[in-house]
Amino acid sequence: MTLDSRSTKRRRVSSSPQTIVILPPGQSRTLDSDNGQQQFTRHADFWLDDGNLILIAGDTAFRVYQGLLKKVSSVFADMFATGSADATETFDGCPVVRLPDHPKDLSDFLQYLMPCSKLTLHDGLPVSDFAELHAAVHLAHKYQCPDVETRALSVLKKFYTPRFTNRSSGPYYTPEGFANRPSMSAAIAAVNIARLTDTPSMLPFALYEACTLEERILDGYERRDGSVEHLAHKDLRLCLRARGELAKQLALFIQDVFRTGPSAECESPPQCSAALNTVCDEVQVDVLGGCRIFDFATDEVSVLLCKECVTWIRLREEVERKTVWDMLPHTFGMTTKECGFTSGDELLQ
Repeated sequence: MTLDSRSTKRRRVSSSPQTIVILPPGQSRTLDSDNGQQQFTRHADFWLDDGNLILIAGDTAFRVYQGLLKKVSSVFADMFATGSADATETFDGCPVVRLPDHPKDLSDFLQYLMPCSKLTLHDGLPVSDFAELHAAVHLAHKYQCPDVETRALSVLKKFYTPRFTNRSSGPYYTPEGFANRPSMSAAIAAVNIARLTDTPSMLPFALYEACTLEERILDGYERRDGSVEHLAHKDLRLCLRARGELAKQLALFIQDVFRTGPSAECESPPQCSAALNTVCDEVQVDVLGGCRIFDFATDEVSVLLCKECVTWIRLREEVERKTVWDMLPHTFGMTTKECGFTSGDELLQ
């Protein structure tokens, strides 16, 4: 039986003339199919000896519990309840369902339902990379598993966030729940996920991240199967229009941070004033034409300025970043209310 990725409707296929053979992990498959066999490799983790359903994705076989899938997925529940799951293929007495998904994507999705793979932990808490979350959301949406979709989205929203306090930890910040910082191109997939799942709170920062790709935005986001995901035309247009505005905001940001003069408590005003002008000139050259307001760092101020001025500049950076953050929804044609953005005022209290 085959479940087509383009529709959640069931589709009966004719029985294959070939016998399914499922090999243990590590055992090589033969290329010769003249013996009437189709060979697959058993997944190392998602092969439960008492499972009663075989899922095949690519060249990998999974043995899982039919009852669990029926309970959490309305697509699978409907497929079995209507009798459309009458097996045209079986293995070891279990019905076989062929899925068009990438095997790694399927294992990431199943991990949310029956955690059989070893968890990656950080400080005792499970963490995921973007590809795992991307797979979980897409398959949960496709197979109508709202609990899995919600759980994966809750992690994604910690990076593609509406909260300024979540974005004020510097350029190398990795959010809770992530094994590592998402790649820049992941922003393209994040925008598409926000559209797919109607999660507008992810959009402003995800669109901002996509803008910072510059011309690489046209390269898209490469999925595990080698296919490339692109922005919809309306979102690409939003990014192209917003880049100019973000570049202006960055130029104003630099002026407002570094042209304000030394701190009132400055230990050596002439030296710090000259250093601030030097840093401002250098930063303006470095970011010329760019729009990365939330991620660039001015580490040299810690060396060139007195302690009081360093503290002053860091505060100015946060205040001005907050100002730009508050404008992000408007920059991309949204309101603060519709995307749930917080003002960031709590940072200053």
